[in-house]
Amino acid sequence: MSAGPDILLLTIDAGGGHRAAARALVAAAEEIGPPWRFQVESFQEVLAPLDPLRRLGGLPLEGAYNLLLRRRWTVGLVPLLRLFHGVIRLRRRAIVRALVAWLRQRPRPAAVVSVFPNFNGIIQDALRAAHPGVPLVVVLTDLADFPPLFWIEPGIHRVVVGTEEAREQALAIGLPPERISRVSGMVLNPRFYRAGGPEARERMRAELGLAPAEFVVTLLFGGKGSPEMAPLAERLVEAERERSVLALCGDNPGLVERLGAIEARSGGRLRGFGFTDRVAEFLAASDVLVTKPGPGSLAEAFYQRVPVVVVRDRHTIPQERFNTEYVERHRLGQVVGRWQQIPAAVDRLQRDVVERERIRERLAALPPNRAVYEAIEIVAREAATGLPTSV
Repeated sequence: MSAGPDILLLTIDAGGGHRAAARALVAAAEEIGPPWRFQVESFQEVLAPLDPLRRLGGLPLEGAYNLLLRRRWTVGLVPLLRLFHGVIRLRRRAIVRALVAWLRQRPRPAAVVSVFPNFNGIIQDALRAAHPGVPLVVVLTDLADFPPLFWIEPGIHRVVVGTEEAREQALAIGLPPERISRVSGMVLNPRFYRAGGPEARERMRAELGLAPAEFVVTLLFGGKGSPEMAPLAERLVEAERERSVLALCGDNPGLVERLGAIEARSGGRLRGFGFTDRVAEFLAASDVLVTKPGPGSLAEAFYQRVPVVVVRDRHTIPQERFNTEYVERHRLGQVVGRWQQIPAAVDRLQRDVVERERIRERLAALPPNRAVYEAIEIVAREAATGLPTSV
């Protein structure tokens, strides 16, 4: 890359999708080689002095959120989210002041990109005060917004959305159509484009010792796995002998260990894996993905044309409930009411070859997902154009 002003890329570690989106954008920019580079910064570290949980108990807000996700203490997340928004409103001036001071200590960026929700209105206010004329681009990593005041707020310069539903939400909030950029899906890491295709299916199945016609189910429940993966994997291999299960446990050694005892009884039909950056290849080898309805996992499955089975229950976090509706509306897999119903849903997809092929056809009819490259183009245009300092 040639020398030029940086583009400030703000992310957060609440959940894994925001950091994954930031990494995807950085990887795509390095691949393309524009005349600028992303400078990635952690928003929670910027605001650490104002974090009440960090001050009182040493656990930052994003750490508390991740703990709720790991323990599945998510039934009351909607009122907690509204309470959180209330705290943000009360502290808005202090947060803006802190962010303005931080921005003024840095070189003026060509643009600022946010890949997380809840604070985008504040970021826009602080940016206008600290660096007038620098555009803010908000890249949604969810299929749709969870209004009010989640991803999209009035006055944001530009939002990048991956579905028609999110575009309509931005219009409803009052953003002008010319400030809404509709891309072809969720941002995927460029390695997904290198790992797909029929040859990847054959290659990965050969590597794993799977027969070409074997029915393969992949379990993927986020970067830390999920407690129900072990009993679910056991039920899946017990229910059908003509089936192999690949359990991607993420950074969860305890879960991999628990699966080890089940693997020994499965005759090799169950295999547990720790953290891997080869999700694209595992999906290429799969016939069905069983996953929580996170936008990243679903987008990865959609790109690889793999039918999905997801759960929508009282533990489903609010911003992911729409994702299950999206699967139903577009008939891209099965949605069940609790995880114990997953084996029966997988059984149906395994038996019904015709329906499985119809789902693959519907997935193939989705727009080819080049969102990460489209987002880079949008950011590049904003950085090159800038804004009048009066905006």
